[in-house]
Amino acid sequence: MAIFRLIGVILIGSGLLAACSGAAPSPIVPGANAGAPQIQSQSRAIPQKPHTGRVLYIGDIDGQPGLGQIHVYTANMKDPQQLRMITSGAGRPFGMWVDGKNVLYVANYPNKLPGSVTEFKPNASGPFFEITNFKGDPESVAVDDQQNVYVNESVQDEGFVQVYAPGSGTAQRTIDTGIGGYAFESGGMGFDRQGNLIVAEQAKLKLQIVKIARGSSTVTPVNLDLDGHNITGPGMGIDKAGNIYVASSGAATVSVFAPGQTEPSRVILNVRLTGIWS
Repeated sequence: MAIFRLIGVILIGSGLLAACSGAAPSPIVPGANAGAPQIQSQSRAIPQKPHTGRVLYIGDIDGQPGLGQIHVYTANMKDPQQLRMITSGAGRPFGMWVDGKNVLYVANYPNKLPGSVTEFKPNASGPFFEITNFKGDPESVAVDDQQNVYVNESVQDEGFVQVYAPGSGTAQRTIDTGIGGYAFESGGMGFDRQGNLIVAEQAKLKLQIVKIARGSSTVTPVNLDLDGHNITGPGMGIDKAGNIYVASSGAATVSVFAPGQTEPSRVILNVRLTGIWS
């Protein structure tokens, strides 16, 4: 039986479970992983030279029981080719991000391996840096334009974001999102056009979205009409134009909020994919 779990809205340089690298942004609609990705390609030849074009990273959270893997494809949806498989540094890749230097960051939820955030250079099959010092369980990661790393964590049914300076394994700030309760799950993160961090958290079967100003530890609500549209999250992402994409696992939809608007400008319906999406 296929397992459906709508957990992320994936944008280039932002999101959960999948990320793109190497070009201008375009939304990637979320789905869930029920095994190996469903991309089919006529050619499976692995290039011998480093790939210099756009790539698509696909997080397979249960490639093996309790262990994940990351599939790397050319970002050509008409004829995608698998470039390589990343298994080293991929515990259970719940959250992924690609920064402006095309460095891949992976938030690995603990299972057979401890929780971690691993960092990969372009064309690498193993990490060059790893963060393991967390307050709780990492579920999503975001990186600002200064290469500061933000990790959204679940801590005994409460949400915390820890901030790490570039190349540091020790958090320089710990931010309590103020959200918690039963069925808690850390959601996606992204940056608005002013550089503020936007964080989604699901608790008590409801989604809440908050804003943390650049350099601040103060949390303020983002007043989107989520309850009125049955938007439960926890996946969330933001594109460079400032549009916020919010997933709803209960309704199998993605709602798009234009900058400054509290009502969705459009809704993507019937998002029921397993494996891989684009």
